[in-house]
Amino acid sequence: MKLLVCDTSNTNCSAGVFEDGKELCYELSFETKTHSETFMPLVHSVMEKAKVKHEDLDGYAVTVGPGSFTGIRIGVAAVKGMALAAGKKCIAVSSTEALARSCENATMTPKSETLIVPAIDARNNRVFAQAAEDDTLRSLIPEDAYDADDLAEKISKIPEVIYGKRRQILVVGSGANVLKKAFEKAGYGLNIYYAPGAAIMPKGVARAAFADKELIDARDLKASYCAVSQAERLKKNE
Repeated sequence: MKLLVCDTSNTNCSAGVFEDGKELCYELSFETKTHSETFMPLVHSVMEKAKVKHEDLDGYAVTVGPGSFTGIRIGVAAVKGMALAAGKKCIAVSSTEALARSCENATMTPKSETLIVPAIDARNNRVFAQAAEDDTLRSLIPEDAYDADDLAEKISKIPEVIYGKRRQILVVGSGANVLKKAFEKAGYGLNIYYAPGAAIMPKGVARAAFADKELIDARDLKASYCAVSQAERLKKNE
């Protein structure tokens, strides 16, 4: 299966072409321009470099959130348009799963004894995150928007953490520093490593897409914000 994989859910955006999990070509953009300016030129560039046309693809995979509300809307709308025009289907990918699958465990502790926490900074001491087994990526705390202090407490109470099966925790992504403050304030005494520079890579989106994800009609592709926007929060407070 040949897929165009895309991510616009956070600060950087990316696109890549993968066939049966193998990378053909990918590009990342860290430009300060908006994703509305950079994303489609990025798509055209990787398609050209991979010598692939839209009719050659079996489908499109895109991160649907959580993350930047504007970024998610741009990516989902663009992929929907391309898929409908090409008559192809789509795969919706969780941003936190893609983040987890973008990272490699470089510590001495095996993945079978590690808990991975992909976390995206949602501001105001909040993170979009989940907690999963590093080897299987089975979710032990579901993806959602969390207050960092509440999430740190939830993680400390996971049975696999309490009884030592998961004796190491890896917190990856832009929300790592937010969670670091929460863990240090609470003083749980857990063995935690932080990687705030970890980002969603095309390989992470591809790994998630090829992990038995369902191809769906482009019309059914929907964003997964896990929270209301700031404008909606402010409106409720009026």
